[in-house]
Amino acid sequence: MRKRSGLSLVMTLLKELTIILGIYLLGEALAHFLETKFPGSVIGMLLLLAALHLKWIKVDDIRYISSLLLGHMPLFFIPAGVSVMVSYTLMDGLYFQIIGIILLSTIVVMVLTGHIVQYFVHKERR
Repeated sequence: MRKRSGLSLVMTLLKELTIILGIYLLGEALAHFLETKFPGSVIGMLLLLAALHLKWIKVDDIRYISSLLLGHMPLFFIPAGVSVMVSYTLMDGLYFQIIGIILLSTIVVMVLTGHIVQYFVHKERR
């Protein structure tokens, strides 16, 4: 990654942020116009994945803003955590089910991730 400074870095970040927000808004618009219950943010991530895979967007086109956002990712979990704490009464009596779902989903994610990584490592060695 090439070092940038001052105004050049700010302009690069703004350009990259515009790309990310544009794809996010496109995902939200698609979710709205298609009247789907599927979250627009997820549709936007899938659109970004497709654009990167098809090389319509290069990784270098969003490198700086991606690093910046990933570096501050824990901050994005604060609103969700606060919402859970504020609405804990809605979960009254469901604690064991919630813990069971969390444990089961964690195990499923770990197993699937392990299999996918093994698949790609094995594929790369061939």
